[in-house]
Amino acid sequence: MFEKQKITIIGFVLLMFCTLSLQAQDVTVRGIVTSAEDGEPLPAVNVGVQSSDRGTTTGADGTYELTVSSDAVLVFSFIGFETQEVPVNGRETIDVQMVQSTQALEEVFVMGYTQQSKEESSSSVVQVSSEDLNDVTTSSATEALQGKATGVFVTKSTGKPGEGSDIRIRGTGSISAGASPLYVVDGVIGGTVDPGDIKSMTVLKDASATAMYGSRAANGVVVIETKSGSSGDTRINISSTAGWNRHTNGNFEVMNSQQLYNYQQEFNSPILDPAYKDINTDWEDLAFREGVTTKYEATASGGNENTTFYVSGNYYNEEGTLIATGYERFGGRVNVDHQFTDDFKVEARLSGRYTNSDNNPTSALYQSYINMPWDKPYASNGELKTGKETSWIGRDQSNFMYPLQYNFNNENSKNLTTNIRAEYDITDWLYVTSTNRVTYSTYRNESFLDQRTSAGSTNGGELYNYYSQSSSFLSSNLLHFSKEFDKHSLSGVAGFEYERNYSDGMGGTGIGIFSGLEILDVTAEAFSIGGFKTESRFASALTQLTYDYDTTYFLKASYRRDGSSRFGDNNRYGNFYSVGGSWIISNEEILADIEPITNLKLRASYGTTGNADIMIDEEIRNYLAQGLYAYSVQYAGTPASQPDRIANPNLTWEIARMTNVGIDISLYDRVDLTLDIYQKDNEDLLQNVRLPGTTGFNSITKNIGSVRNRGIEIGVSSQNIQSALSWTTDFNISFNSNTVLSLNDGEDIPNGLQRIMEGSELRTWYMREWAGVDPDNGDPLWVKQTKDADGNVISEETTNNYNQATLQKVGSASPDFSGGLRNVVEYKGVRLNTFINFVYGNKIYHSARELFDSDGAYATYNQMVLKDGWSRWQQAGDDATHPKPIFGGNKQSNKPSSRYLEDGSYLRLQNVSLSYSLPSSLLEGVGIRSARIFVSGDNLVTLTNFSGMDPEVGIGGYAGTKYPISKKYLMGIELGL
Repeated sequence: MFEKQKITIIGFVLLMFCTLSLQAQDVTVRGIVTSAEDGEPLPAVNVGVQSSDRGTTTGADGTYELTVSSDAVLVFSFIGFETQEVPVNGRETIDVQMVQSTQALEEVFVMGYTQQSKEESSSSVVQVSSEDLNDVTTSSATEALQGKATGVFVTKSTGKPGEGSDIRIRGTGSISAGASPLYVVDGVIGGTVDPGDIKSMTVLKDASATAMYGSRAANGVVVIETKSGSSGDTRINISSTAGWNRHTNGNFEVMNSQQLYNYQQEFNSPILDPAYKDINTDWEDLAFREGVTTKYEATASGGNENTTFYVSGNYYNEEGTLIATGYERFGGRVNVDHQFTDDFKVEARLSGRYTNSDNNPTSALYQSYINMPWDKPYASNGELKTGKETSWIGRDQSNFMYPLQYNFNNENSKNLTTNIRAEYDITDWLYVTSTNRVTYSTYRNESFLDQRTSAGSTNGGELYNYYSQSSSFLSSNLLHFSKEFDKHSLSGVAGFEYERNYSDGMGGTGIGIFSGLEILDVTAEAFSIGGFKTESRFASALTQLTYDYDTTYFLKASYRRDGSSRFGDNNRYGNFYSVGGSWIISNEEILADIEPITNLKLRASYGTTGNADIMIDEEIRNYLAQGLYAYSVQYAGTPASQPDRIANPNLTWEIARMTNVGIDISLYDRVDLTLDIYQKDNEDLLQNVRLPGTTGFNSITKNIGSVRNRGIEIGVSSQNIQSALSWTTDFNISFNSNTVLSLNDGEDIPNGLQRIMEGSELRTWYMREWAGVDPDNGDPLWVKQTKDADGNVISEETTNNYNQATLQKVGSASPDFSGGLRNVVEYKGVRLNTFINFVYGNKIYHSARELFDSDGAYATYNQMVLKDGWSRWQQAGDDATHPKPIFGGNKQSNKPSSRYLEDGSYLRLQNVSLSYSLPSSLLEGVGIRSARIFVSGDNLVTLTNFSGMDPEVGIGGYAGTKYPISKKYLMGIELGL
């Protein structure tokens, strides 16, 4: 890998050396820059040379002077005015009139079915460009959204390469159904896309923006637009990125041999042997490595006035920092647009992807921390130990390095998506579109446990194969119109959609597999087998109408009716609607003379959307409303069936009712501020309701319960400096409050160490409250409450009896707020980009501490080093954070309680990148249009009080032995031909 990097770098250095000898004829250009509106000179206008670091600015009288190549292109840019590109063509005098820019208001939001300018929009929408997304090197498009959009919370529970992220838009509104947003690619629901092919990602948050997607949009919508070609010469872009990854442990550290020996001496551990002090195995060093990340992308785009194309190919390979893990992806895309006639146009999109993941087949991650430093992985003869030796000290009796020789776990997937969109203009104000997408994907997983390993020895070797395939077809047929009458403008869309989804799969395990024969066909005995088939269908009618008066007053209304096979016969169809409006106050005469305010708009909307996503904790995928029989049983040795689920013909959609009020302000054409206040009430939630035993069923799923999310979102973008030196800042922060409003008969729902309760946050921790350490004897203490007949707390005291402590609410896993800060500084081809994201106010349950911080309960497990400020009780009077360690444990001090509940707030330097665009004078004559070299670092610094490996632990809030999110150090080159 590094040899390839050396060849690339050497080749590039030779290219630079050769081009240094090329001399272009220079000319000194002079001129004056004025405003086209009033003819006044414009000072401090940036005058630069395209693809070069040369530049100057105009003086107080608007004049400039610059020596450039005779065939150079001058770029004139100034805040509030449109950028102009002017070829020199050997001229010595070039005067320029600059036109005031309307770019801020003309920015186009891609809403999926329609496009709207920022000026027209009455919705709460955030758009993130490809440039903003690509600062972080990742295989996931959604991960790149982290911290970059108001109201969008992105987190991941693992650093394993190729794993996706959890994303929530304006909080979680469902108890048991899906809570992820709907993805729309190139105007159609569903689809896949590689990060390098993305032109923009638009997040739709309020009902005015999402109601057009009706039953699918209760959790928000992410609209992805892919890149396309433009008429002109063919442009080829090539990029190569390479670097290395290192695992991070944050504030978490396990003990070395001496530290563990000293710790166990405190409680006179009977397993201690002085010889242990001479053994110090670093299991973490054996389990982790320095991984390599490589990424290659190539694109070609161009066309003529009738046909344009965009073709891309990409390769991404990330070697996991945990041994025997990694992720590899091949992707490609072809986008072609052809104008057959003036009235008829066809757009074709074809994309494919292949992924391959290696998963560690052992518990290496867990054992790297829990294994004792006194155990040796190798025997005296150099062979790996199994862990079953009588001299092995660790409780689990396992050496993860031994089965890695034989066992494996691999998964791969293939995906192909075809999208055809036809557009026909009926009149100059009326046209029709038909978009049709077909998707086909496969998934395969193979896992082998060799008979020579502990896991495979019981059954003489095991082989597991699983295979599934899925396909979908979606057809969206729309009628669009747009008409203007004097100061009135009316536009709209109406149409029909149909979607069919199908998937099937099967898996089987064979036992008695000989080593080296990893094929089910040679298995001695079939151990288990299973399979499935499932299908769902959606049919929808939709319409939207937008009205504008004098580009000042805007009104938008939408209505959609959806039908789904997932729900009961009595409630198969749902109706969803929205209404929104906006008022550009800055267009009124009353604000005409207030120069600081260049734009002021007030927005408001209300509407409903639905949730048809599958439930998380039930195998309902599609047939939830139907009465089902299970045929996986036998009676007297004969295959039989039994009732498995009771029917509910009234089951229907979860409904989200959303209200949003927002304001957009632009000051001095330099600072843009967006403020949104929202409330989202999710009602008719899908919830399992217990049934009497006499029914023969344990439960039935009904539409019962409601959850409310309220919040405030603030986004600020500013152009701090705009001259030869440019500095821009983007900042966003989102506050969200979540409350469960109602449940079935007000009955709480246990959820692990959390409990769903009326009047509380959805992810409320519910456990015994830790009260510290008794300074007299080092006992653990918890809170014991006494309550009256109505459940009101009348007194509290401490107890050292774990079973007497009271279960109670002790915090929430959801943050109070989150956001991000991005700064970009550019000067003469040099660009510095920094991005920080932050989360505040969430509580993380550090479950790993039940083992690693156990006060002597697990003497044959390694323990964690105490964080700064923590201490163990040693003698009477000690004000300690940790109880007295006792062999076998101190009164269940390590059992679940708020002792292990920690502040999950953090501030992370997510990315720093430094790049340099080479001057055009070095590239002229060698066929290179542009060249950029860069270095980048991801996940560089994290500030947090959390004692674990990483405070980013996923939506659930649990932190165990997590696969660490790695630090990445990368360098690369981009060439335009």
